[in-house]
Amino acid sequence: MTKLLPAKHLLSIAMVSAFLAVVLVALPDGDSEDKNSISLEANFEVIDQSQLMLQDLRQLAPTANTAAQNALFSTNDINVDKAYKDTTDINTDKAVPVTAVTTTTIHDIPAPKALVQKSAPPTFKEQTVEVKPGDSLSKLLSAKGISAQDIHKVSVADTKQKTLLQMRPGQTLQFTTNNASGELSSLTIVLNRLDSVTFDRVGDEFNRKETSRTPEVTQAYKEAEINDSLFVDGLKSGIDQSLLIELANIFGWDIDFALDIRKGDSLSVLYEEQLLDGEKIGNGNIIAAQFINNGRTYQAIRYSTEKGSSYYSPDGLAMRKAFIRTPVDFTRISSKFNPNRLHPVFKTTMPHRGVDYAAASGTPVKAAGDGKISFAGKQNGYGNVVIIDHGRGYQTLYAHLRGFAKGTKRGARVQQGKVIAYVGQTGWATGPHLHYEFRINGTHKNPITVKLPNDEPMPKNDLKNFLPYAKQVVATLANSHSPEFAQKLASLNKN
Repeated sequence: MTKLLPAKHLLSIAMVSAFLAVVLVALPDGDSEDKNSISLEANFEVIDQSQLMLQDLRQLAPTANTAAQNALFSTNDINVDKAYKDTTDINTDKAVPVTAVTTTTIHDIPAPKALVQKSAPPTFKEQTVEVKPGDSLSKLLSAKGISAQDIHKVSVADTKQKTLLQMRPGQTLQFTTNNASGELSSLTIVLNRLDSVTFDRVGDEFNRKETSRTPEVTQAYKEAEINDSLFVDGLKSGIDQSLLIELANIFGWDIDFALDIRKGDSLSVLYEEQLLDGEKIGNGNIIAAQFINNGRTYQAIRYSTEKGSSYYSPDGLAMRKAFIRTPVDFTRISSKFNPNRLHPVFKTTMPHRGVDYAAASGTPVKAAGDGKISFAGKQNGYGNVVIIDHGRGYQTLYAHLRGFAKGTKRGARVQQGKVIAYVGQTGWATGPHLHYEFRINGTHKNPITVKLPNDEPMPKNDLKNFLPYAKQVVATLANSHSPEFAQKLASLNKN
């Protein structure tokens, strides 16, 4: 039977038996022995250890603190006589009877290692890598120990969209692996601050999910005074380059930023800023802007109609004109509009009915407005020439071209800003430049000073809603002006 008991139980029984023997020897003789009694009970249960389950072992394990047991059964510190005397009454010689002795033993029974591993929750490892030039999904993941099978499975989930195939340097991959199995659990490609794509493992496949965060949009205001140029002074005033380019596009039909800018000109802009977690991540649209140029004031307000969003003056006229003021990016004006000009080659008085824009050979030439090409070919001293008929009596001419852009031919329709040719030096030209003419009903006008017609007017239904909105935006812009800017506007209004 003893073989069926655990070793720790046998040890406890032996210690209890030894204690009883010591107590019996130490008891006094005579009457005191008759009057004092010790009652001991020990209940033993025979358990077949081979039949024990893990949960049974844990239920049998005592839970009391072993400190008392250790103090009671220490082989070095037990003094039976002292223990007996401590139980006697101070005022009598009678001993207080001891009726029972209770002992408790704690046994820590460790669970089998295999069961612990099986019941423990899985743990995961998270990693992040940045995509660099020449990297691919397979290269990055295999370097981190991801199996080729998992790489293939996650690629299959992205077969249609091909986001992983088209990932670019600077983007990041965030992925999680199961520590026990080494399998890929999830993969996220962060495309930018707002957009990401996640692939989550479900069984033996991956599900693809796109996520987009919406930034907080707030209004911001900036202003600048121009002493050197729009871009130099704008950047000094904290206006982002993208906003300055947009401002040049908005006012580009009324102001030639290469020729018309004067020292002391000023600008103000009310625009949107995009914030993510309290941090600025970019700019939105320009809501309204104001430009003071050579004593004239221009205002533009963004508004959306059924045809799209565009910029209008406070009274509803489109800022976009039917023509671009300058159809080429030039370095300087080599010859102005002059009906009495002395020709540089023939040295005779010959009218110069256009403007010559000096530019590097091959610089793109854009169509000044929508229209139909009425001529594309050679014309004597003009060399290669393109003439566009814009309707309503308007015509533009482009001369001394090196060559024509694809699709530039007679009868072809073009839109404003489309590249139609390239700067050259054909015909009677002393250097590479674009000769540009502007004609109204056959009469040549100075392209720099001619009043350009506005684009299509705003529909009447939209105008009813626009006018009160424009009034509100203009008031917001005015309230944002610095005292210096407001004073400058006030002095212009007086004049």
